[in-house]
Amino acid sequence: MAKEKNGSSEPQRKILEFNTTGNSEEKPVKKRKGGWVIGLLVVILVAAGIGYGIFYQNRFYNDYEVLSTKESTDATKMEYLAYNGSLIKYGQEGISYLDKDGSAVWVESYKMKQPVAVVSEKYIAVADLNGNHVYILNETGKVTDIETPYTICSIDVASQGVFAVILENETENYIELYDKNGNEIAKIRTTIAESGYPLDISLSNDGTKLVSSYITVEGIAIQNTIAAYNFGEVGQNTTDRLVGGFNNLGDTIVPKIEFLNNDLICAFGDNQFIFYSMKEKPSEKGVISGFENEIQSIFYNSKLVGIIEKNSGTEENKEEHSQYRMRVFDSNGTERFSRTLEFSYNQVYATENEIIIVGNSECQIYDFYGKLKFSYCFPREVRNIIPTGADRKYIVVYDDSTEIIKLQYTEEDGEKVQ
Repeated sequence: MAKEKNGSSEPQRKILEFNTTGNSEEKPVKKRKGGWVIGLLVVILVAAGIGYGIFYQNRFYNDYEVLSTKESTDATKMEYLAYNGSLIKYGQEGISYLDKDGSAVWVESYKMKQPVAVVSEKYIAVADLNGNHVYILNETGKVTDIETPYTICSIDVASQGVFAVILENETENYIELYDKNGNEIAKIRTTIAESGYPLDISLSNDGTKLVSSYITVEGIAIQNTIAAYNFGEVGQNTTDRLVGGFNNLGDTIVPKIEFLNNDLICAFGDNQFIFYSMKEKPSEKGVISGFENEIQSIFYNSKLVGIIEKNSGTEENKEEHSQYRMRVFDSNGTERFSRTLEFSYNQVYATENEIIIVGNSECQIYDFYGKLKFSYCFPREVRNIIPTGADRKYIVVYDDSTEIIKLQYTEEDGEKVQ
C-alpha cells in the first residue's frame, strides 16, 4: 500500500564591520537587575521541555483510549493507505479520502478488476493492473484519468503528480512518463531480446529520475540488470535518457526497486539489497547480503530499510525461539538493530519515525532505535493501524468501522497513566 523522498555547501557569511572611532564617547552599559534570574528560568524551561520530550519518546504504552468511532458500510473488500495524516481506502468500485474523524472528504468512482494505489506526499495514483486505466488524485479529488494504449504492469507517482507506468503488448514493453494532467513526457521502448522484461520502476520525489529493474533470459541463464534514466538536463544528450546501469548482480533477481528519497535507491533483491546514490547519475553505495533465513516482508523510510524473516532456530530448542525476526539496516549496509517477534503478523508499515506491525488482533509499534513503543491485543481483528501525525494518536481500521485512538499506559492495578 504504500508508495513519505544531498549535499549542500554553506553560504559565505557576510561580515559587517562597525566603525567605533570618532568623537562619540563610550557609555557604560547599565546592568539590569534580575537578568540572571530570567536566564536561569529559560534554561530550566528548555531543560524541562527536552526532558518531557525524551520521557514521552521513550515511553512504553500498553493501552489506549477511544476518541471517536465511525461505522463503515462498504460492501466490497477495501484496501487502506496512510495519506495526509489520515487515510485513503480503495477497491474495485472506487477510492475515497477520509479525514481524521473517518468522514469522506471526497469519493471517486471507477470500475477496476485489479486496482493498485501508490502515494507520494499529496498525490495518489490508482491503476488497474492488467487493465488500461489510471487515475491521479490529490487532497481535493481527481486531477485526471487516462486510458493507456497497452496493458499496465506497474505504476509509480512523484510528489508533484508526475507518474510512470510499465506497459506491455505481445511483442514489446514501454515505460511511459506523464505529467499530472495526463500529458506524455517521455516514452521508452524495450524488447525482451534487447533490454529484457521490466520487473519494476520507481520515480524520484521530484519526478526527474527513474530507475527500472530488467530481467533477461538467455537459454537457461537468467540475469537481472538495473537501468537509470534522467529526464532533466543531464539526460538530454543520452539515448532514451539512459544515464547509467548495472549488470553485476550475479544470480540476484530484483522484483522491487525504490527511490527511498530523491537521491537514494534501494534494489530489493531475493538474496541481497543494493543501495545506489543518484544525484544525477547512479553509483553503488552499499550492500546488505548474507540473509540467513527466508525474508517474509520488507519495509523502509527515506534513510533505512528493514526486513522480517523467519526465525528458524534449531531442532533442539525450536519451540523456544520466536516465529520471526525483524532487522533494520542503514544505507551503508550496517545493521542498526534486531528484534524478535512473538506473534503472527499480516502486514508491516514504516513511517519516518516508527515501525507498525499488525497481525489479526495484535499490534506492536517500534521506533527506529529498536525500542518497543506500543504492544496490545485488540478485542477483534484489525485491518490496519495508521498514524495521524499527532502525538500518540492513530487510526485503527476494522472491517466495519474505524476508530481514532490515543495511546496510554495502564498500571497492573488498572490505573490509567496519561
